Amino acid sequence: MTRRKLTIAALTVVGVVAATGVAASAAPAFHVSWAPCEGAPTTDCGTMTVPLDWAHPRGPTIKIAVARHAAEDPARRIGTLFFNPGGPSDSETDYVRAAEELFPAEIRQRFDIVGVDPRGFGANEPIRCGLPALTADGTLWPRTEAQFNKLVRYNRALAQSCLEVSGERFKHMDTISVVRDHEAMRRALGVRQVSWLGLSYGTQLAANYAELFPGRTRAMVLDAALEHSLPEVHQVAGEAAAAEDALHRFADWCQTNTTCLLRGQDVLTVFDRLVAGADKRPIPVEGALRAVTGEDIRMGTKGVLRLKYASIFGDELSWAALSKALHDAIAGNASGFATPANIPQERIWTVLANACMDYVPQVHTWGEMQQRLELGKQIAPHMQGASETWQALYCIGWPLKAKNPPHALNVTGTPALVVQAEHDASLHYSWAHGLAAQVEGSAFLTRKGDGHTSWWTSTCARAAMVAHLTRPSATPANGTCDEQ
Repeated sequence: MTRRKLTIAALTVVGVVAATGVAASAAPAFHVSWAPCEGAPTTDCGTMTVPLDWAHPRGPTIKIAVARHAAEDPARRIGTLFFNPGGPSDSETDYVRAAEELFPAEIRQRFDIVGVDPRGFGANEPIRCGLPALTADGTLWPRTEAQFNKLVRYNRALAQSCLEVSGERFKHMDTISVVRDHEAMRRALGVRQVSWLGLSYGTQLAANYAELFPGRTRAMVLDAALEHSLPEVHQVAGEAAAAEDALHRFADWCQTNTTCLLRGQDVLTVFDRLVAGADKRPIPVEGALRAVTGEDIRMGTKGVLRLKYASIFGDELSWAALSKALHDAIAGNASGFATPANIPQERIWTVLANACMDYVPQVHTWGEMQQRLELGKQIAPHMQGASETWQALYCIGWPLKAKNPPHALNVTGTPALVVQAEHDASLHYSWAHGLAAQVEGSAFLTRKGDGHTSWWTSTCARAAMVAHLTRPSATPANGTCDEQ
C-alpha cells in the first residue's frame, strides 16, 4: 500500500492558549450526519454546525468539516482519539481519511480516529482578503525606518481588507475557538472522554482542551511541544536558536553524508556567501513573485531543515533536498527558494488570521525593530532569526486585539506524554519541558537526534506513544529513544 504524500503545512508552527469558559447549558446541541467519505469508503465524513462566536452560542453559525475512522476491532475498542497533525493550516480530516495508510494497526483497531478541521482550513471555508499577503517588495528584515513603517502600514491594510471581505469570521479564528469546536465534536459523538494525539500545533490544541474541559481527556500525547506561554520575544529567541543549531548540524552532516551535494565544503561559509550575494544581487527565477533574496534563502532553509530524512511529506523535504537547493542556487538556479508569482493566497491569509489572534508581537517601533534584528544576529549569526515565530512581525499594526494571548496552562488529572527531539529546527528542546511543567504529572520522552515531530520518523518514539494511548498508567516518567 502506497503512502499518501501530505503537505508540509502539517509542520508549520503557530500558537494556542485558553480563554474564559462558556456555560455548557448555554450551548446548543450538536449533530453530524455521517456518510462514507468520497475516495475513502471505510471512513465517514460530515459537517457540524457550531457558533461563529462561542461567546454567543445562539448567534450566527459556521460549518466545520469532520471525519471519523471507526475502530476496526470493536470488541477491543478503547474510545475516541482526536488527532491534529500540526499547522494549524493542515487538515485533520485528510489524515483521518488516510487512516489505513498513516496510523499503526493498534491505533486503528482500538480507537475511533476523529478529525475536526480547524476553522478556515481543510474542507472549511478559508479566510479571504482584498490584498495579497505576500508582495514583491515585502520584507520581515527592514533595513530602514521607512521600510519598517511600510511593513506596519501594509499589515494594517491587509487585515482591514480581510475584515471587509470575510466579515465576522475573521475575528474568530483563534485557537480557543478551535478547541471549543473539538468539544462540540465530543458532544456530538456522545462520548464522555476523548484521547488526544497532537503534533506541533496540535500539542497546544490538546493541552488547551485538557485545561479548558477538565475530566474530558482520557490520555494525551504531545509530540513536538509548542510552548505558547512565553512572551513573544522569548519565543523568537528560542526558535531562532533552534534553527541555527539545526543549520550547524546540517553542515556537520554534510561533511560525511554521501547524499549531501555540498559534501567536503565549508557549508556555513558557503551558506553565508550565498545569502550575502543574493541580498546584494537577488537571483532571478522565471515565474517567481520576485528575484530570490538572502531573506528568501534563509526562510526557505529553515523550512526544509525541519526534516532530516525523506518521509511521508516527500523527498523534497529533507536535508539531502536542502543541499541540492543550495547547490543549485550557488550555480544560479535559486528556484528551490523562490515564491511562485501565482502562489495561492487563501492558506496564507487564514494562517495570519489564526496567528494574529494568538500571538502578541512585542515590536512596535523602529527602535524596537532594530533591537529585534540585533537579537537575530546575536543568537543566529547565519540564519539571523529566520523562524516561524519571526513571522509574528506580520501582526504588527493589526487592527484587532489578540483574543488568545499567551498564558501559562494549569492542566491536572490528565495522563500525558510529552515527546521532543533533542534537535528540532522549529522548537527549542526546553519548550517541551516548559509545557510538561504546565501539565501536572506528565511523562517525558526525549528522542535523540534531529527533526520536527517524532510520530512520523521514529519507530521507537511512535511505539512509546501508542503504548501511552492504549495503557497510559504504564508510561514511565522519563525515557529516551534513538533517532529512528
